[in-house]
Amino acid sequence: MEVTSVEDLPLVVEKRPDSVVFNIPELRDEVNRQWETRFNDLLNECGCASGRSFILYALPGLILAFIYLANFTDLGRYWSLGLFAGGVIVAGVVGKITGLLQRNRRLRKLLLDFSAATGQPVPQA
Repeated sequence: MEVTSVEDLPLVVEKRPDSVVFNIPELRDEVNRQWETRFNDLLNECGCASGRSFILYALPGLILAFIYLANFTDLGRYWSLGLFAGGVIVAGVVGKITGLLQRNRRLRKLLLDFSAATGQPVPQA
């Protein structure tokens, strides 16, 4: 998506394109490239890193739960293993959703940063 004016910026937050190219005539080329890089870095975030972190943080508890379920309940090893795998999947999905929500919040903040740095008011997304 090509950003040619300040009015295009809220569309970046709404549409979340794969990448943006800044060609705002009021800004110098290097300033356009800096903002392009900042926006593209955020647009490339998919939430996977957050999902991995959630899995890593949940893993010790899930392992202890698996050991407990497999050895001290009547569920059996296969059910315990299934619950363990389900717990890992749930932790990953929750982490990914959290990462995407954080990305969206940071995109909105980046609009405010752009407005403050360039002195150009940005319409709200």
